[in-house]
Amino acid sequence: PNKCGEERIERQHLKGHLEQTCPLEVIKCEFNYAGCGVRLQRRLMPTHLRENVEAHLSKTAILVQKQLDKIMKQFKQQGEKQGDKIKQQEDKIKQQGDTIKKQADKSKQQEDTIKKQADKSKQQEDTIKK
Repeated sequence: PNKCGEERIERQHLKGHLEQTCPLEVIKCEFNYAGCGVRLQRRLMPTHLRENVEAHLSKTAILVQKQLDKIMKQFKQQGEKQGDKIKQQEDKIKQQGDTIKKQADKSKQQEDTIKKQADKSKQQEDTIKK
């Protein structure tokens, strides 16, 4: 289809020829992922790659930095969420501690009341015995 000079390509091999080897097939630069929008015939791509090493490296470095920034932002957000969860757990534990302390104080008061009643009963018993 591209009239590249390749003779007699069987129909079953045509797709592979176009996708992998045809020198006249227009392809994307392999640094397309980094933002290079160049599309050239496959035969011209090696020259493009040699002549644009610095530009490709720069685009790749920018992409890597963006990805690192995104990862760090996500990491920070996760850390903040974990910090919030820990704070909530700390607050819950403090509340439980306060509740236990109140219950302990109440139990102590009840114990004191029972002791006073026991002492009073003992005194009454002693008075009755006399």
